[in-house]
Amino acid sequence: MKKAVIETDVLVIGGGGAAFRAAIGAREMSTRAAMVSKGPLARCGATPMAGADFTLDGLSLSKLGFPGEPEKDSPETFFSDIVHQGFFLNNQKLLEQYVATAPQCLKELLDWGMPVRSSEQRAIYTTGIAMVDTLHRQARRLGVDLIEDVMILDLAVSEGRVVGAVGLEIKTGRIIHFRAPAVVMATGGWHKAFWPNTGMRDLSGDGIAMSHRAGADIGNMEFITFCCNIALSPPRWRGSLATYILTFIGGSLINSRGETFLDQYDPFVVDKGWFMEWNKGFLSYASAREVREGRGSPLGGVWYLRGSIPWEKYEQMALAIFPKWKYKALDLAGMDTLLKENRGIEVGPVVEYFDGGIVVDENLRTTLPGLFAAGECTLGPFGANRVCAATTEMLVHGRDAGRHAAEYAKGASVHAADSVFSDLTEKAEQPLLRKKGRSPGEVRRRIQQQAHQALGPIRKTDELEGFQRLLEETEAGLSELAPQSGVRAYNKGWLDILELRNIVHLLKAATMSALHRKESRGVHFREEFPLTDNDSWLKETIVPYRPGKWEIVTRKPSVTQVKPASGKVGYLDMWKQMMAAHSEVGGHH
Repeated sequence: MKKAVIETDVLVIGGGGAAFRAAIGAREMSTRAAMVSKGPLARCGATPMAGADFTLDGLSLSKLGFPGEPEKDSPETFFSDIVHQGFFLNNQKLLEQYVATAPQCLKELLDWGMPVRSSEQRAIYTTGIAMVDTLHRQARRLGVDLIEDVMILDLAVSEGRVVGAVGLEIKTGRIIHFRAPAVVMATGGWHKAFWPNTGMRDLSGDGIAMSHRAGADIGNMEFITFCCNIALSPPRWRGSLATYILTFIGGSLINSRGETFLDQYDPFVVDKGWFMEWNKGFLSYASAREVREGRGSPLGGVWYLRGSIPWEKYEQMALAIFPKWKYKALDLAGMDTLLKENRGIEVGPVVEYFDGGIVVDENLRTTLPGLFAAGECTLGPFGANRVCAATTEMLVHGRDAGRHAAEYAKGASVHAADSVFSDLTEKAEQPLLRKKGRSPGEVRRRIQQQAHQALGPIRKTDELEGFQRLLEETEAGLSELAPQSGVRAYNKGWLDILELRNIVHLLKAATMSALHRKESRGVHFREEFPLTDNDSWLKETIVPYRPGKWEIVTRKPSVTQVKPASGKVGYLDMWKQMMAAHSEVGGHH
């Protein structure tokens, strides 16, 4: 099949909010921009499924006409809170941009017509669909070349810098060569490496993996946020955030013995950890502890009950959130009966967000010239624990990444031999030549389930080492995988093989990083190293990629305003200190 060639100034890879805002940012700088989405435009990736909130400080929010907290809150207070919540591992340069630019980005969205459902002291609420549709309209107005249903496979690199990428048009099986002097990676997380998960099925970490293979550093891959209280059963609800959202009404968690196991923890931590977004880390840890000690549910969770809240009051609040017991097209029929009768719903911690990723500087440049990155695929501003909105991050840093990429593109050009692209094409097409081999789906499910165990909220050395060996075996066997068909168009087996290569790559980096970090911090808890150690481990784990050689190096986090505390403290005590240090403004969840 004949290859296609597309030329542009800035190539943006991704289908969500960060990609749209980067493409808009590039067009605002009067450069050509093409945005390539793996799935349907504005309907793939994480953004359409987002809550969606947009967070900023209360003073700035009040200046935009919302209630806010102008007398109690400020950008400086907001900044300090996020650093404490990130266990001092934040990139404070990126966080400064997050805090300073958020008001402008919100005003842009409002000016472009995005509706607002409600607001609180530090956030406005809309929907993921409303947010991404607003960005989609603006991208079209500005003339961004929008390309959907194309999976970017690898970055093309010549003379040490990016010169484009190779993509696969899913509906035809045609290979497309994209030539561009600047590329923005905005591909989101890698939820598909775990099962169950809360993400869309297209989030397989392609962008982070291909950036790493091309020579860009990645880092903090051990910090993986699990969202607590996610539905585990029945299968039609598995992975849904509905139960997590319902817990903010109230209720209780019990183990297999019928015990309200949170009673064993500090009441202050439980209270703060139940009603605010800190619950993702603390409650995930507490639930995982019950499972590991033999007191969990059959599917590796615990049970959520309405508890002592009167049903009439509970139902009224629940229906205000989920009219007719539906959530994002998911039918929750039957959940009301379980809650009314105070029968438990099986819930547990499930992977939701990735705090590490491609290393970028304050200009969103990676360590590979010509490559920029934004959003969840980056090592961003949140440190070891994300609390504030990733939707704000994707817009703030998406905008800046697009603009800086456009500036770079104006002074650069594409000089690359055709062989740079053809070599990548040949590699991508190799699975189609295999007539027989193992099914990629079978291999992926085994990896996903082991990842959920080994890289969950509680990590143990022997499990991490065993998983590392499994990944090495799987990586060695990737060349033996074969799709069921050699047909190019809509070949799911072919796509599964290409995605699995990326999934194994990232799990390998995360497992290495988790083993390397011999402490517990934020969403990373090591059973054998339960202390948060600011004396020895207040540093980022970086994985520079060299063909055939993987290694971990460390660097100090960027500090501009808030100096980290020193000393060592117990993991749960660190959570308590972090919660106590919070300004009590906003109550964002």
